[in-house]
Amino acid sequence: MTHLALLLSLQFHQPDLAPLIDQVRDPIVRQGFQSAVNKNLLAAATERVYTGHFTINADGGGYGNDTTWPGLDSWQMAGAYLLLGRTRIVTDYFDFVQASQRSDGNIPFAIFSGDTQPGDTYLRGLRVPQDIFTYRPPIRNDLPESSHAIRKWVGLFTHWETISKPLNTLGPICYLLTASEIFQTTRDKAWLQLHLPSVERTGNYLVSQITENGLMQGSGFYTELPPRYGWDGVTQCYAVEAFHDLARLAEAAGEKKHAKIWNSWANNLAKSFRKQFWNQDHFVEYIHIKRGPVDLHGLSDTNWAAIAFGLADSAQTKVLWTKLINTPEFWPGNMPTLTTTKPDKYEAWEHESVPFNTPPPTHDVASMGRTWYLEALACKRLHEKDRLLLSAQLVAKMAKDGYWRERYNPTKDGGVEPSGSEKYCEYAAVFARVVLENKSVFFK
Repeated sequence: MTHLALLLSLQFHQPDLAPLIDQVRDPIVRQGFQSAVNKNLLAAATERVYTGHFTINADGGGYGNDTTWPGLDSWQMAGAYLLLGRTRIVTDYFDFVQASQRSDGNIPFAIFSGDTQPGDTYLRGLRVPQDIFTYRPPIRNDLPESSHAIRKWVGLFTHWETISKPLNTLGPICYLLTASEIFQTTRDKAWLQLHLPSVERTGNYLVSQITENGLMQGSGFYTELPPRYGWDGVTQCYAVEAFHDLARLAEAAGEKKHAKIWNSWANNLAKSFRKQFWNQDHFVEYIHIKRGPVDLHGLSDTNWAAIAFGLADSAQTKVLWTKLINTPEFWPGNMPTLTTTKPDKYEAWEHESVPFNTPPPTHDVASMGRTWYLEALACKRLHEKDRLLLSAQLVAKMAKDGYWRERYNPTKDGGVEPSGSEKYCEYAAVFARVVLENKSVFFK
């Protein structure tokens, strides 16, 4: 079966989304939403290599047509699929990721074909054969035979930056977020009872990553270059949300004592964050393992995250929000949302030297969908509908051919330069989430 025939056959069995798209009020947002859904998300959901598989590029290029990215990318897309009524693909995807889980509860941030070998560059953290697993997909009659094949896979848990180790909590946190969103969508208690032991093991792994200062170690929840060596602010905020999600899952399963414990971890982490990250009228970006709080790069995405997940108290939120919305540098070239507002202020000591060529040292100092989502969540929490609408319009306009790039790096003339993987589905997934999670703003 050709790729096009397979895509058409899969779409034939899915609900017609045209009426939903037609209900989007603003024409610019409607066009962006249509592109996000039809040209990106549905195109990526081919399920060729296992039931529940989707690529993180619309055409299967860029990051591979048989890979899985449980850290960030797949969580973002899974939530969009759930909102679009594609529940089965997400629950099948989740079972695949569960099969990759280590005995200590850790979840990889990437999964490759089982014959993948460690190298001297980006895969030097791969453990073979320790992290190889075999997966038997469930049989789905409307999918090709290739999706049912029993295959070996290997998870990647350790980043190629071996000193600062970015992304080391990314997979586990996203696993908890995905489990929570599945249950919020299905309210299926049988599914919850089956998967809760695995999810709680992941929670225990995250607890093991909390250090003596009460913070969760992690050199960047979604930032690799430059690494935030020590304790990243965004990591703390997402971890608090993940623990609260886990508490809600335990409560729904009748495990009230467990729920109390998970909420306690969330509250303690939030308290440590507020105490150590707040600096007069904003939150610092991260705390360096040797140099302490780092506040060199203007306002950062840590501030959006603190409001988005309710870590900023009412007084902090009041003063902080005024600063955030009056800082146009977050939208260089009218593209939401930049990670830090002074991208030219990074110091040499913030970069880790590695023995092979990598992208530029400030590669992730860019406007990215992951940062825009934090801003959108903050807008939702504070009922900032006008800013939410404007940001969606700006993101929609950037997809001139119906696709987005992975990053939009700021240029010296105040614009942005698209970079990274083409037809990357992150902005598409976040766009769908923003629109569908804010129907009072976007729908007729």
